[in-house]
Amino acid sequence: MWRSVDTATRFPVCNERQTELFVRPGDHRLSLLLSQAVGSQYCRDLLALQLADWHRMQTDCYLPEERLRIFALLAGKPVWQSTDSLVNVCAELDWKRCVAVHLWFMLPPTASVADALARYEAAFQGLCEAGKYACAPLPPYLEAEQPDLEEASKRPLYDLCFHLLKLYSDRHYGLQQLLEPLAVTWERLDYRLSWHLWGVLQALHYTHLSAPRQGLLHASYAAQLESAGLWHMAVFILLHIPDQRERAVREMLTLHCPLQETEDSVRRERFLTEQLLIPERWIHEAKATRAHRDGDRHQQALHLYRARYWNQCHRLLIQHLASDCIINDNHDYLLEFLEGLALPEHCATIQDWDTAGGVYLDYIRVIKTLQDIQQV
Repeated sequence: MWRSVDTATRFPVCNERQTELFVRPGDHRLSLLLSQAVGSQYCRDLLALQLADWHRMQTDCYLPEERLRIFALLAGKPVWQSTDSLVNVCAELDWKRCVAVHLWFMLPPTASVADALARYEAAFQGLCEAGKYACAPLPPYLEAEQPDLEEASKRPLYDLCFHLLKLYSDRHYGLQQLLEPLAVTWERLDYRLSWHLWGVLQALHYTHLSAPRQGLLHASYAAQLESAGLWHMAVFILLHIPDQRERAVREMLTLHCPLQETEDSVRRERFLTEQLLIPERWIHEAKATRAHRDGDRHQQALHLYRARYWNQCHRLLIQHLASDCIINDNHDYLLEFLEGLALPEHCATIQDWDTAGGVYLDYIRVIKTLQDIQQV
């Protein structure tokens, strides 16, 4: 019957139900007090006088402690010294209900959320006359007695919801601690919620997070996705970096773009080019780099050509592929490259085209002409 303060803190959203809760067992006086709890300061003062009279006459020792807690709550007294014990209204309440107690019962009806937070902070930090009487706003995983990371971090860890309330009451509240993963989970490198929350805050015009911190947030979440095998989604995250995002995206492509085409790789490349609008040239450049690392010069030449690196493709053909193609009569393979490089807008950028690639092209064309004549 007397799950009192926990029950009473819910009543502002369902006043009628809370009043009925005490009417049913016949406690009409308490139900009447509950119905006036969010009224004027005058009602609180009268209840405080009642508590003082009971204490003076030492009759409060005959009342259950839970009932005294209700009276102290309705009187706006977070802590009350009775004849036998110290009555703490916030005992056994989680931090959110402690904030609600201060907002609804300890302050005037005109008080703001910022006022309630200030009173609550003084309560859990022990900066008020009553000392420390409320629990700190710990993240849920610490409330559930998970590994004690608060000592390991050497700084207090507060719940994300508490930081959001602070930001609501002060637009200049620091965003760094709000976006800290430890405010949500014991996994220090889990930036999923932090990254998405940052996007929401930006949409609400909260932008006072330093550029290095933004970069750390994007890079950390991208690394998390990359480690989970979702490197193509990590590219999407890297596109949000304010500066040097092109370099970051190209590095990611270089690390993960495969040479061998599979159904999955084609789907991911289509996602990159069609939805993220990543230039295909970047993908082929990454594949050319991978082919060079693997020593696959044919794939390297192909992707250099598709990446429109005409000069590098020409140099690779002349130095490593052209002679083998001529010796093995693989003219069609070489001709496909050389005809593309021979276009005026391409060969104009190629060093030594006239004395290298152009000569090979003329030679192959002569061979092709002779073969056609012989067939006739």
